[in-house]
Amino acid sequence: MKVLIVLIFQLSHLLVKAEFKAECDLVPADFVFLLDSSGSETSRGFKTQLAFISNFTSNFEVGPDKAQFAAVTFSTSVYKNFYLNEHQDQASVLDAINKIAYRDGETYTDLGLNYVRQNILQDSHGARPNVAKYVIVLTDGRSNDNSRTVDAAMKLHNVPNVTVIAIGIGRGIDKNELNIIASDRNHTFVVNNFDLLHTLQVELVDTTCTLCGDYPADIAFLIDSSGSEFGSNFENERNFVSMVASEFSYGYNDTLIAVSQFATSARTEIFLNQYPSKDALMQAIARIHWMNGESNTHMGLSELIRSVFHTKAHHVHHQTVTYGPRSQSVKIAIVLTDGRSLEPTLTEKTAKQLQDMGVEVFAIGIGNHVDFNEIQHIASDRDHIYRVPSTDGLDGIHTKIVDAICKLKVPPPTTTPLPTTTTTLPTTTVKQACGQKPADIVFLLDASESEKAEGFAQEIQFVYNFAKRFHIGPNNVQFGSVTFSSNIRNDFYLNTYHSRHDVLNAIQKIAYMQGGTNTSFGIQFVRENSFKPQNGGRLNATKIVIVITDGQSADPDATKHEARLLHHQGVLVYAVGVGSEVDNNELKAISSSGTPILVGDFSLLHDIQTSLETAACHGGT
Repeated sequence: MKVLIVLIFQLSHLLVKAEFKAECDLVPADFVFLLDSSGSETSRGFKTQLAFISNFTSNFEVGPDKAQFAAVTFSTSVYKNFYLNEHQDQASVLDAINKIAYRDGETYTDLGLNYVRQNILQDSHGARPNVAKYVIVLTDGRSNDNSRTVDAAMKLHNVPNVTVIAIGIGRGIDKNELNIIASDRNHTFVVNNFDLLHTLQVELVDTTCTLCGDYPADIAFLIDSSGSEFGSNFENERNFVSMVASEFSYGYNDTLIAVSQFATSARTEIFLNQYPSKDALMQAIARIHWMNGESNTHMGLSELIRSVFHTKAHHVHHQTVTYGPRSQSVKIAIVLTDGRSLEPTLTEKTAKQLQDMGVEVFAIGIGNHVDFNEIQHIASDRDHIYRVPSTDGLDGIHTKIVDAICKLKVPPPTTTPLPTTTTTLPTTTVKQACGQKPADIVFLLDASESEKAEGFAQEIQFVYNFAKRFHIGPNNVQFGSVTFSSNIRNDFYLNTYHSRHDVLNAIQKIAYMQGGTNTSFGIQFVRENSFKPQNGGRLNATKIVIVITDGQSADPDATKHEARLLHHQGVLVYAVGVGSEVDNNELKAISSSGTPILVGDFSLLHDIQTSLETAACHGGT
C-alpha cells in the first residue's frame, strides 16, 4: 500500500490540474461592485481593489442561471464598466474587471449609489426578479455630500432583494456613513489599508454565498386554491412558487419542478420534467389559474402521491408522455394552506403516506385559521413548518425555504456507490464514501506568521475544495479541523457538524492566527482529542490526518516524537509542505508513508488535490 501511495505522489505533478470548483455554484445572485475611483485612492490602491473583486468573483460560477456581475466606478462622475447581463461566463467577467480604468477626482458616493439603483438594477440590464442582489461598495474616504449619500443609500435599501455591503479602507473613512450605506452593521467591513483587502475575502464570500448541495432534487409545490385564496392571495402564492423555483438551476441533471393545487378537487398543473427550460417553466407557472372551492387538503396530497411522485403516462397533444420522479434524487414537497382541511383524519393519513415514500414535506401555514396540529402532521418534522400572517408574508420566507432545500440537496446516506446505467441519472461528483469503510479526516493547519494571511486563505480554499468532494455525515466521511501557531485552536470536531453544508460553512470561518510554528503541539492535540468517541471518532472508520505547513517546527524532535505516537494509533498521516522553507526530513517523519507532498507555494495546493483524495480514500484498504 505504501508503494502505491508513493507512486501516486510521484505522479501527482503529471496529473491534470484539479479544477477549482466554484464555491457558490448553484444559488443565483446578482452582484454589483461600486468602486471608489477618487484621488485619495491612488492608482495603486485602485488596482488592489480590482485584484480583490477579481479574487472574489473567482469563487462563483457565472451565467444567466447562476451568478451575474456588474461594475460601476465613481469619483466626480459615475462610470458604468459593465452591466449584469454583459458577460455570461467567468473568464469574460474577470477580463472585464482587469480592464476597469482608474479615473481620479472627488468622492461623490451618492451619484454611484443612485446610478446603481436607477440603471444597473434594472431588468433591461440583466437584474433578475426574485434573485438576491448584493451591492458591494468599496471606498477609502468620506463622501463629498453626506446628506445626499444618506438619501441615496436609503433609496437603495428599499429596492426588493437588495443587500448593500460597505467596505471602508484606511483611516480616512467616516464609520457612521459606512454604517448608513450598508444594509445593517453586519454588512459593514473595515480594513486599515488596501494591502489588507484580501483578508476580507473568505468572510465576504461567507456573507454573500448561500451554499447549496449539488445533488438533483424533485420539488413539488402544492398550492391552496380554495375560496379564500381569491385574487391577490392566489397571485402571492403563485409568485412564491416562482421565487423559489428561480433560485435553482433547472434541468434533468439538477432540479425539476412540479406544481399541483387543491380546492374541492385537485389537479397537477406542471409535471416533473414537463418543460425543457427554466423560461418555459416560469411561463407555465404564470399561467396557473385559481380553482375556487373547499379545502380538501387530503386530495391535494393524494395528487402528489398519484401524479407527481409516481411515474405516470399522460396524453399530451395526441402523444403519450411519461413524467415522474428520478430514482436518484431528493424528493421534496412544499404545501401551502390557509385553513383547516375538511377531512383532518384523511389529511393526516395521506400526509404520512407521502412521507413514507421518502418525500421531505414542508408545510407553510398562512393566516390565523390554520390548524397547527394539522400542519404538524403534514410536515415531516417541526423544522419543516413555517407560518406567515398572510400571503404577503410569503416573500419574506422564500430564502429560508431555499436554504432548507439546499441542505437537503445532498446524496442520501449510503456507503455504496450509486448505480449508473445509460438510462439513469449520472452520478453526482460528490464521493459517496471513502474506500471500503467510512473515513474520519482531520486537517491540521499551520497558521503561523510565515503563512501570512494570503497564504492561509489559500490553505482554507484548498481544504474547502477538498471537503466539498465528499458526502459528509455520520455514515460516510467526517471532517475535523485543528489550527496551530504558537497556540492550538480546535476549529471543530468530527461530530460537530453532520452535513456537507454545515462543514463547508465552518471551514470558511476558520480564522488566521499568526505566531510561531508549534507543530508538535498540534499533532499532540489531534492524537489526544480529535479521534475520541465523544468527539466523533468511529471504531469502524479509517483515521486520517492531513498536515499542511510552510516551515520548520519550533521543536523538530518533539514533532517527530508526536508523529510516531500518532502513527502507533493506526492513524494515516499525510504531510503537505508548502514553499522552500520546509524541513524535508521532518515532513518525512510526520508522513505515515515517509513520503511528503511538496508544492512550491500556496497557489499550487490545488495541483495535489486529486492525488491526495485518491491516497486518502484508499489509504485504509
